[in-house]
Amino acid sequence: MKKNESLSLILTLLIIGSILTGTVLVGDTIIRHSRTVKGTEVSEIAYFAAESGLEKASYHVQKNYADISTCELSGTLSSGGSYSVASGGVVIDDTDPNDGNTITNTDPWDVTLSADQSFQLDMDIDGAAYPTSLLIDRVGGSEPSDLIIYSCTTIGSWDCSEVGTPRECSNGSQEFNVSFPYNLSPLSASTTYYKIRINNNGSANETYRLTPGNNTLPIGIDISATGTYSDYERRLKTNFPKWQIFGS
Repeated sequence: MKKNESLSLILTLLIIGSILTGTVLVGDTIIRHSRTVKGTEVSEIAYFAAESGLEKASYHVQKNYADISTCELSGTLSSGGSYSVASGGVVIDDTDPNDGNTITNTDPWDVTLSADQSFQLDMDIDGAAYPTSLLIDRVGGSEPSDLIIYSCTTIGSWDCSEVGTPRECSNGSQEFNVSFPYNLSPLSASTTYYKIRINNNGSANETYRLTPGNNTLPIGIDISATGTYSDYERRLKTNFPKWQIFGS
């Protein structure tokens, strides 16, 4: 009898111990999951805050033509997150999309267009050090092509703190030229916009070469932003090209 009672007690203790262990493990799992979910939510708020910083800086630089050399901003969201684009958070992208090298007069940019494709480059980044000249030529081919250059003298200026008057064109002109090579002498983007358009009207591929006379050739901007919420910080970086190829 005593032997059976001892066995029952041991079994009871084992069962109770198993239940307690299971309860502790389940509770710990729930707590960990709750912390993970909460951390993810907080991290997402910081992420969206950084994304807001990118979009706001992009709007000022591309739509309001703020001077990138002085562009810095900060703010808060209704969710409680905050964003910042520090000094130096907006920089020039002057790398060749083909090989990742810097576009210079010794390493120019070759753009290949298939039949009926068009290429456009906007040279309107305020604060960018544009070259004093840009040579536009064809490389080996002779496909019929259009070269259209639009220029515009600008007035007004903005900065990233939303102070000033958005730049506008006081007057503009368009030059149509199908003769290659063509040498363009751009001025500072703080006073003049330039838009280059090349159309390949032929039936075969054609490669066009853009060679800056000095400095490098800015073809886009890189923006870095930081978003914070609670103890979380997220950093994002993105590129906004100022060029595009149209057509199939």
